[in-house]
Amino acid sequence: MVTAPLHGRMACPAGKSCFDPRWTYVSIMELFVIILSLFATVCNGEYVDDFYQRTPLGDSVDIASMKILKESFQDAKDKNVIVSPLGVLTLLSMYSAGAEGENRAEILRLTGSSSYKQLEDNYANLTERFSAMDPSYLVLANKIYVSDQYTLNEKFSDVASRSYKSDVERVNFAEKKKTADRINKWAAEKTKGHISSPVNEGTIDEDAALALFNVIFFQGHWHVLFKAEETEEKDFFVDESTTVKKPMMKLLKPLIYFENKDIEARMVELPYKEKGFRMVIVLPDKKDGLPAVVEKVAQRGILQDVMAANWRDIALEIPKFEIKTNLDLENILSKVGVSRMFTEGASGVVREAPVRVSSAFQEAFVKVDEEGATAGAFTAIFIRPVSGNYRPPPAIPFKVDHPFMFAILHEDIVLFTGTYTH
Repeated sequence: MVTAPLHGRMACPAGKSCFDPRWTYVSIMELFVIILSLFATVCNGEYVDDFYQRTPLGDSVDIASMKILKESFQDAKDKNVIVSPLGVLTLLSMYSAGAEGENRAEILRLTGSSSYKQLEDNYANLTERFSAMDPSYLVLANKIYVSDQYTLNEKFSDVASRSYKSDVERVNFAEKKKTADRINKWAAEKTKGHISSPVNEGTIDEDAALALFNVIFFQGHWHVLFKAEETEEKDFFVDESTTVKKPMMKLLKPLIYFENKDIEARMVELPYKEKGFRMVIVLPDKKDGLPAVVEKVAQRGILQDVMAANWRDIALEIPKFEIKTNLDLENILSKVGVSRMFTEGASGVVREAPVRVSSAFQEAFVKVDEEGATAGAFTAIFIRPVSGNYRPPPAIPFKVDHPFMFAILHEDIVLFTGTYTH
């Protein structure tokens, strides 16, 4: 986000073995929210034994995330989309510290916050939660670059430092190459070299008063074994009549599974061993059903379904996929009700003048393969006599052979979400 002067789940089922380790690679990079995420886990032979509570904050992040996904999906010409909603919401929260009136109220409504104090407390807690994790596998950092022609408002500076743990550095935005080099160096350091040049001279707004950045870097291992030798080329339906060949990965394991007739989709959860992280795949019942599913989850989110899912034996087939997306966040945020910050001044950001947001965009990247890619629920076990003719139910086929959406969560917080169509 660049601002310019206004005047300018459950335990693994008994008897089932733990998932085997593999790597996953997920990266996000952006100007508004620069993110690189490498999500996965290491299995040490223990059962997954986590229970994740559904919270009001998780619900609000869920709904806001799905709204942002819907507009990103509809706005994109290429319907392969990846978006990092948490980073967007975090920086909106930070910016709102210097905004007032309807400018701030729009952000409160999108984030589902009843007051600014609740908004700040929520995102300060999320910042603390993720930045306090072991830096060997997770790095979260916020950064403010402020023009040498301006001075941050004392209250805004205090909130950015205290609640969002943001560093502040003074730059001369007119020196575009030098400024871009400094930003790129910071991004590379925070992402261990995985993001080395997220901005260039053309990105830099020489009239900017300040720019806000966020970086997340996570590295670990899959909790689910995909054997590369079992991956084979199969048909993937782009639509009802068009297919393309995709390398499909296979897995036969107990997984968290749910069916929802209201949104006409099924869900399966791929856990990471790293505590709390999981990927949810949402597969429409119809081959051309993705637009309708995206529309429905924008109204209700996915968290209630994720939390209601249960363990089943699943015969999973899912394509290896890679997505890179460039998003115009001004257009997307305007469609979800946050537009005034692009046209109206916020007087509490810098001392010298009100400021408005002059540009906001996101570049995101995600890669899922064999080397890469749990939830809260009430669990009940009813015991009945078993007849000698009893046979366990067969594995449920879950063949991801047509357009789908996905989300990666930590406990009940959506970190990013996307769609894959071809």
